[in-house]
Amino acid sequence: MNILVSLNSNYIYPLCVMFNSIAKTNPGESLDVYVAYSSLTDEDFAKMERALDGTDFRIHPVFVKDELFADAPILSRTSKETYYRLLIGDILPESVHKILYLDPDVVINKNLNELYNIDVSDYVLAGGCHLFGLVEMGNLARLGLNPMGSYINAGILLINLDNWRKAVTLKDIFDFINKKHRLLLLADQDVINVLFEKHSLVIDERKYNLDEKTFKAYSKKKFGEKQIDLDWVRRNTTVIHYNGKHKPWLEENYGGKLGEYFEKYKNI
Repeated sequence: MNILVSLNSNYIYPLCVMFNSIAKTNPGESLDVYVAYSSLTDEDFAKMERALDGTDFRIHPVFVKDELFADAPILSRTSKETYYRLLIGDILPESVHKILYLDPDVVINKNLNELYNIDVSDYVLAGGCHLFGLVEMGNLARLGLNPMGSYINAGILLINLDNWRKAVTLKDIFDFINKKHRLLLLADQDVINVLFEKHSLVIDERKYNLDEKTFKAYSKKKFGEKQIDLDWVRRNTTVIHYNGKHKPWLEENYGGKLGEYFEKYKNI
């Protein structure tokens, strides 16, 4: 199994918690973890190695030149490293045909095989959605996307690298950013949604990319058979995502309903 993360030193601690959660929920699995970075230190990588001690996980550092996305729009709560996933067609070995991209602010609650084995042979990528109603419609309209389509959250992406390499080149990506940078309110996530609009498989965000807002939304009765509660999450959700400005490792009294999962894995 191949996994990709991209980060700076500010996210080493939650990344190590994520590694703890993968080790606990995927015992005996063999994983190759590609770490895209520009400013991580030897001590940062040492911390990762300590978190993976006793596992069959291998870390592959992938250095990215700092200046590549110097002029790209950045959100206040993200960094330029979020753009590094756009380079995967060029910075990863040709021998890597499929990879699971994970933001460093996630924990894994179940074995990853179900997610990793989703069939993306006819797609570039698979991902879940976090937006609903007028908000989603607004993002689709802003980017000129199909109003009947879906806006995918790029924090968890299962990627068919062979199809990615066929669909776009690095020049295509940089040309798009240079041309449309004023429209990219959600940074590289916008880029991914536009470039792969017709090549994306929408998967169940309740199971594979559950954040606090999505949990709150699906907790409402109006979702009928799709309504969920914390017991459903414990039994069914593979990936829990702490996106947004509130983080359980930054707040002593984290107010989210899903904080228990970070607490569960941070001390393992």
